[in-house]
Amino acid sequence: MIKVRDRLQLGMMAGLAGVVAKDLVGGFMTRSGLSKGAGPQRAAGMLLPAYKTHTPLGQAAGWLADATVGSLLGIATVYTLTFTGRDRAFLKGLTTGALAWVGLYGVLSNMGATDVRNVQPKTVLRELLGHLVYGVVTASTAVALGDEDLFSGGIPWSASSLRVEEVPLAPLRRR
Repeated sequence: MIKVRDRLQLGMMAGLAGVVAKDLVGGFMTRSGLSKGAGPQRAAGMLLPAYKTHTPLGQAAGWLADATVGSLLGIATVYTLTFTGRDRAFLKGLTTGALAWVGLYGVLSNMGATDVRNVQPKTVLRELLGHLVYGVVTASTAVALGDEDLFSGGIPWSASSLRVEEVPLAPLRRR
């Protein structure tokens, strides 16, 4: 299998996989009555008034916003794994998922980033579970799809970190 060697591409792919898993968990818990509302609805509340988040276009906007934020957090997860190594990816995924939950649903939503408010503790805990699943799936996907050199220092962090003497030059041709 071909491994992904680009951190941004890998982060977006891993983040989207995590969002799908998070939304499946959230949808199941909402349908079973264990919580009210879902992550995409709160994400839609960042862009739309709360009363429009239940419309079909509002739900589409919510899913796109959720996927966008998940992709960006996936990139951050890949850089975290690059910096700390790919060992214990499960634990690192739990940590990044919990951090996303506190940051996005705790701090930012209380600062007014979304018009959708959850007052039920079971919904808030469901969101924690969903974000923990997101973090684990994102980190596991990144480790599974990412090239080993991304995590071991074989691929530099950026092209600007290369020195000229490190770049192999093609042999000069004589005319």
